[in-house]
Amino acid sequence: MAKWILITMEWWLLTFFISAILSLFMPIVPEFSLLLTILLISLLLIVINKFRLMAIAVFAMVWILLAGNQYQQSLEKNDIELAQLHKKVQLIQGEVSNIVHTKSGNSRFNFLISHWQGREINEKFTVRLTWKGAVQPLLQGQIWQLAVKLKPAHGLANVGGFNYQVWLRQQQIVATGYVKPDKKSKTLIKTKKRNILLDEQTSWRQTLYQKLTVILDEEPLGALILALGFGERGKLTPDHWQVLSATATQHLIAISGLHIGIVAFASLVFIRMLIRLLPLSLLMTKHWQLKLMQINLSYIAVLCSCFMAWYYAYLAGFSIPTVRALVMLLLFWSLRFLNIRVNLLRWFLLAIVIILLVWPLSLLSASFWLSISALVIIFSTFSRFSMHKSEFEETTKLPSLLIFEKEPDTALKKQWRNLKSRSWLWIKTLVVMQFALTMAMLPIAASLSYQLPLAAFLANIVAVPLMSITVIPLTLLAVIALPFSTWLSHCFADFALVSLSYVWHWLTYLANAKWAMVAISYQQIQVMLFFFAFIALALFFRLSKMKFIATLSLFLISISFDYFSAHQHKEWQLSVLDVGHGLAIVIEKNNHVFIYDTGASYPSGFNMADAALLPYLKHKGYQSIDGVMISHNDNDHAGGLRHLREKIAIDLVIANDINLNPDQHCLSGQRFDWQGLNFEMLSPMQAIGDKNDDSCVLTISDGIHRVLLPGDISIKQERRLLNVAGMDNKLSSDLLIAPHHGSKSSSSRRFLSAVSPRYVVFSAGYLNQWHMPSKEILTRYNAFDITTFNTAEVGMVTFKFSQINTADNLTNNNVGVTVEGVNVEGSKVVEKIKGKIEIINYREDIRPYWFGN
Repeated sequence: MAKWILITMEWWLLTFFISAILSLFMPIVPEFSLLLTILLISLLLIVINKFRLMAIAVFAMVWILLAGNQYQQSLEKNDIELAQLHKKVQLIQGEVSNIVHTKSGNSRFNFLISHWQGREINEKFTVRLTWKGAVQPLLQGQIWQLAVKLKPAHGLANVGGFNYQVWLRQQQIVATGYVKPDKKSKTLIKTKKRNILLDEQTSWRQTLYQKLTVILDEEPLGALILALGFGERGKLTPDHWQVLSATATQHLIAISGLHIGIVAFASLVFIRMLIRLLPLSLLMTKHWQLKLMQINLSYIAVLCSCFMAWYYAYLAGFSIPTVRALVMLLLFWSLRFLNIRVNLLRWFLLAIVIILLVWPLSLLSASFWLSISALVIIFSTFSRFSMHKSEFEETTKLPSLLIFEKEPDTALKKQWRNLKSRSWLWIKTLVVMQFALTMAMLPIAASLSYQLPLAAFLANIVAVPLMSITVIPLTLLAVIALPFSTWLSHCFADFALVSLSYVWHWLTYLANAKWAMVAISYQQIQVMLFFFAFIALALFFRLSKMKFIATLSLFLISISFDYFSAHQHKEWQLSVLDVGHGLAIVIEKNNHVFIYDTGASYPSGFNMADAALLPYLKHKGYQSIDGVMISHNDNDHAGGLRHLREKIAIDLVIANDINLNPDQHCLSGQRFDWQGLNFEMLSPMQAIGDKNDDSCVLTISDGIHRVLLPGDISIKQERRLLNVAGMDNKLSSDLLIAPHHGSKSSSSRRFLSAVSPRYVVFSAGYLNQWHMPSKEILTRYNAFDITTFNTAEVGMVTFKFSQINTADNLTNNNVGVTVEGVNVEGSKVVEKIKGKIEIINYREDIRPYWFGN
């Protein structure tokens, strides 16, 4: 009976977990009242055995959706109008809730708002702010009054790119914005202050962080120690990230379950040893000795261990991974103390359910899925490849007899053999476990950067044990010693740095090896994932050799068929990436790529080449670019070129600004063929490229479809083009990229009449300060019955162009390219080549889920 109850509980927990995952595939979040009603009904049905499983499934889905609804209603609950949020400066009060890092004069921080426009709000919420040239250092725990401009949480929506909007949601950040500098009076004598420090008291975490920063100042690896001690990675350089990425060791400097587990275990062992070694009989009276004997001393060790784990999680800012690890640790000890025996699977599922009940939006966190995957791999490997002492003794029986056959066994020799067997078992388990983790996590690691870290196993098999035994404990000891002795903390930090230097030399050596990283596309990652999953199933279910070979053969045949039939030479596509206010277009055909404009680059170092273009190209598996054409030298069109050149090979750069170091210019009348497509430049007449009207106006045609890319030309330049003889036919297109992002200064009626497009794309920023595309221009396009797309609303937009051949009679008047011929019976037929355009946008077709929109 008890066994049946435990098995049933597993099904309940698993149903909850799976149903919670299914809730993510909903396109929208229903109304709060509807969700609350369904939640209450499901709670009532849970008590009825017949409906319990279904009720648990419904409860789980509604619970996650309720969390999503509460997030989306954060502003409404505080009577803040969403439509007016970005239109004026807001005066807010609140607390700096994280350790702030300043880069290039810009301070980025999370701010927990308590007052809005002078009134106390109903429910506090968090926003993420940027302050350029802050009047004084920003520290965690300070209370400020700030004048800010805010926008609802939003992010770029591109295939392959980082989804900032989902990250903001799982961090419970409702809006983003920047601090407005204080206004100076006209007399310039005094400044009207709105940004005021109300309380300068800082958090204990911030105090410790500042002290350790001083100790580690000018140390090349100091940023890594700070990351290990406080979970703050703002001081890591691109060189640090390159080494960590190439060796798949990013997890070592992100405080997670591994670090919490190490601290908890080390604390437990230390306290237990301390209790055993302390001469309590000499230190205590008989009365207290009797009192102590009545207490289970193991409780003290466990409580100290849990406290140290909690303290480390606090130092890490109670980040989501550390909180998850704490829940799992506390659940484990609670079950032990309550004498409730559960196996690993039940403990694991119970921990997941508790985490989702307390923090429902954990499902959106990539670290959540990485942790779950790692634990599943560890448990599965232990269950399938468990190593026992008896196995070692059988394998080492003959050598032991040969060595000791003439001498009687002594206690010392037995201890020595026992130590050897345990050491060998530990090494064997470590190697098997690390190999299984590395191989199984390879596709996941590759999906983060679209590079396969081949050196991952060699890096982790050395780095994980050394970091666990030395660097991580020493770093924590350095932090613990800070309040008592700076000298002692400095000693621990120095020891940690010395140990870390050996690990870092090894990781750097591997990262610099030419074979360490291999570029890999998303399609190849999927194939690898399926292949590894197949191998894992074959190992765990012990498939026979014939079944294994047959299944593997079918797998390889299906992959090969899919690969060779995936690309048709007549198909090509054009993608307008979501790059905020700017433009970046990717043209693809026959596994080759051409780019028109590269988006913006900003003083902070953030640029659209790294944020949008390169992730997309890596996702598709491109190792080089055939050509890049820059319309003109405005930052929002040309800013990303320098970064693109640094990261990927470009065969040809076409631009008119000599500062861009072009290989050739774009001038009216030039044309060339690329992969069967005809590129023709319609403007400008001179190679200047420093104004909007100098934009390189380009048409791309496959003989059936035509696309017009006009850059930022104004109505004045549109008129010039239309006055050129025969230009109307060249301008006529199926797809138009809106001139100047939909500004009032472009898209004249005469121009739209000449182009007569079926579709137009506005590449504009979300709630941009220029209000592009303007309502007037949108109304004009709608009057011409043109289907419009705005990247700020739908994200990246892809147009797939293809050809369809059909045989029709001569009387058929369908539009298309016709080729006359004679069939075998001698009657005249026409082969009509029709064009087909398939349109896909990111938010509606690729990721149409509530948590990303």
